[in-house]
Amino acid sequence: MINPEGLYDRGYMVDFGDGELVVYRTPITYNRTITETFHTITYSDTLQSISRQYYGDSFAWFMIADVNDNIEDIFSLPIGEVIVIPKLKLITGNYARR
Repeated sequence: MINPEGLYDRGYMVDFGDGELVVYRTPITYNRTITETFHTITYSDTLQSISRQYYGDSFAWFMIADVNDNIEDIFSLPIGEVIVIPKLKLITGNYARR
């Protein structure tokens, strides 16, 4: 299981004054390789289910979202779009597995 410590320590909360709150995080650094794992988004996919499928844990969903610029809305994934599934050992920063 991935330790949630540090999930928001590189970010800040923005209150738009109309009741909407947003958390902005500093992007993680991901070192891409030639042996990438790819996933084609299907109708039933969520970031949590994709994370569970590849990592055995749904907590790493935000890492998938952070390395894929084509995911603009984490609640509405682009069906048919191909996304990169990052290798956790190649992620640097507070989110990296040690």
